[in-house]
Amino acid sequence: MKHSDWLRLNKEGEQICAVFRQQGYQCKKQSRRLSWQLSQEGQDDYTLTWLPAPVGDWSLIPNDSSPAREKMWAIVQNALTPKPGQATTDQRVQQSEDYSRPWAIVRLLPDARRYTVARFFNRQDAEDHRRFLHRYMPASEFEVIFDVPNPQLNNDVAHIKT
Repeated sequence: MKHSDWLRLNKEGEQICAVFRQQGYQCKKQSRRLSWQLSQEGQDDYTLTWLPAPVGDWSLIPNDSSPAREKMWAIVQNALTPKPGQATTDQRVQQSEDYSRPWAIVRLLPDARRYTVARFFNRQDAEDHRRFLHRYMPASEFEVIFDVPNPQLNNDVAHIKT
């Protein structure tokens, strides 16, 4: 990553944290990383982090489906949405799965849950990124899996909805 990109992303992260501070969150920058620890009284802590290529996007970790995380993710999206009269960037906020990249790194969570961290075209890139993540988050468990959508499952869900 170019230094100018790192500076731009660091500024973007600080702007997101400023919005969180206005909402009553505590925001602590993690040294030498594009990551901030977000906390609020009475709820779990989350980490706002920039996921490097091939993801190239902001993420809130852990990626659970709690209402608190959904509220926080809405704050991130709102902070990244350009205001009228503000210069636009090529930043996109996307949470959908991209199954054109079948190799995925998943973070193993309690209660047999998992969170897809990133997707890759080939296994070697996924393994390299997993080693990178393990270096910076040694307490977390990550696995590389081959994950493609199950068309039979999608058809079953479509029949249930109709």
